[in-house]
Amino acid sequence: MYAALLVATLWVTHLAGQFSLRRYHQFALQPRRACWLILSYNWVHRDLRHLSLNSVPLLLFAWLSSIRGVDQFLLQSIIIWLIGGWGTWLFSTSKRVAGASGLVFGYWGLILTAAAISREPLWLAAALLTLLTYAGLWLQLGKMARGVSWASHFWGLVGGVVAALLTV
Repeated sequence: MYAALLVATLWVTHLAGQFSLRRYHQFALQPRRACWLILSYNWVHRDLRHLSLNSVPLLLFAWLSSIRGVDQFLLQSIIIWLIGGWGTWLFSTSKRVAGASGLVFGYWGLILTAAAISREPLWLAAALLTLLTYAGLWLQLGKMARGVSWASHFWGLVGGVVAALLTV
């Protein structure tokens, strides 16, 4: 339920932003400038394709991350969001960073780390499912393609690892 709500807010924000693209894209992260944009950049997407590519894994990973309850999920989400945002703000080489891929990598890192440290069947099953369906994310981690922020992927993953270490 929480995962669906999270993804729904991305879609509503994107669709509402289409009425004023210039203003909507102002909320993308500008590394080493306007640090307050750490709060909004996960909700800004270039286009529907970009949003769709983030939505499916985000829905799955956030759902798997939320199975322990809303309090833990919210705390983990805040940790991922802040570490991913600050790391991206400090180290990204892109002019602007937008999209929820940092959250995707964050929840993925959370699931894999939780499985490794807890060895609980629930976390192990979640890790196995994500590895079977999205093993190719490792290839995306350091992707240096034009317009893709390696920093958002990397620091989101770091945020997920830290969230698991602090909360699982």
